[in-house]
Amino acid sequence: MIAVHPSGMANSVRTLSLALAWAFATLSFSAPAQADYLPDPVAAEAALWASPSVAQARGNFAAQSLRSQSLQQGSAEWRLDAEAGQRRIQTMPSANQAEWGLALSRPIRMPARTEADRALAGALTAHAEASLGEALHESGRQLLMLWFDWLNASSQSHLWQAQYQLAEQQLATVNARIRLGEAPRAERVNTEAALAQVRLQQQQASTRAQQARNRLQAQFPGVGVSADVSLPAPRLPEGTAERYVETVLAHNHELFRARRQADVLQAEARQLAKLRSADPTLGVFYKNEAGGNEHVVGLGVGLTLPGGARRTNQLAAEQLGTTARDAAVQLEQRLRVDARADFEAATAQVENWQQADRAARALAEAARLAARGYELGEGSLDQVLLNRRLALEGQLMAQQTQLDALAANARLKLDSHLLWPLDVETDSAHAHP
Repeated sequence: MIAVHPSGMANSVRTLSLALAWAFATLSFSAPAQADYLPDPVAAEAALWASPSVAQARGNFAAQSLRSQSLQQGSAEWRLDAEAGQRRIQTMPSANQAEWGLALSRPIRMPARTEADRALAGALTAHAEASLGEALHESGRQLLMLWFDWLNASSQSHLWQAQYQLAEQQLATVNARIRLGEAPRAERVNTEAALAQVRLQQQQASTRAQQARNRLQAQFPGVGVSADVSLPAPRLPEGTAERYVETVLAHNHELFRARRQADVLQAEARQLAKLRSADPTLGVFYKNEAGGNEHVVGLGVGLTLPGGARRTNQLAAEQLGTTARDAAVQLEQRLRVDARADFEAATAQVENWQQADRAARALAEAARLAARGYELGEGSLDQVLLNRRLALEGQLMAQQTQLDALAANARLKLDSHLLWPLDVETDSAHAHP
């Protein structure tokens, strides 16, 4: 049996007490305020443009741009008709004469219809651009969600790792007191059980962190994942709720897309209205008759008279356009309510974190005092373990509310286009990285 000097025992207990105090005081309370807890802006922008949903939207935009060019050019095409025949003359003298003819014609697009087609082309391009912006914005939200999932899991893993080290130090202290005869052997069992529980939690937290990291890198491989989980103190949102709501509505791609959809349907209705007029066709023809003895050159004019289907198509498009416009108005009202709720929730999250932070500090102080009392021979191991568990729960709660507040603030900046560039420029939509 190895003898342990009482002074060594006191030093061991003092070390544990100081470790407890340091762990609860430095894991997040004294963490340096850093602004780089979010993804790198350049890497994030590149990752968003490379995401599958944005890539698909870019392809749709490119295809729609080509269709719009087709509308502007018009769908009228040249038509070549040929005919051949044989004329049989039964009167005397009877004869058979070969005859043939050629005709070249093309529908004429009237100026009013040309203007309607170009307006529809512009509306379709604007709708595709808004759809691309919406895909980009949704990818940004997805990136933020996966990023904070990883940040939360990684922070918990670091916290449980520190708790595991404390539990190991606690077991070493208990073993030393048992060897000195100052503690019953039952305390070793309790401490080993606590160590095993902490070890299990630490392993599970590490697994969750790795899984969250894998999900983030699988969807956004270009975003670097840093191991530094130091977090700044959350701040209240800047400005007022009214100003934030107006800023969000001025950049909301979902609203833009709904409005552009209504514009497309209304432009289609105007185009169909122009199609209800007669369609003129102009052409020239040449005929070789009477076995080549007669030659006919002429100008042909044709009219396609519209039927009832064009009128019903126009009425259907007008109804769809009115419905889409009403839906856009309702969407704007809902987005106003949601934006204000997001601003108020972000404000409340900061207040929640402040309260949780104060509670965690108090619980950490209680744990420190319990460890100090155990060092001086006052109190029991059960009280130390209880206070440490309560302090840990307080720390986890404070950390969770801190991340919730940071995530809410980042979402506000994303929706108001202050976090990453999310605006789409039509001219550069094809060439963007």
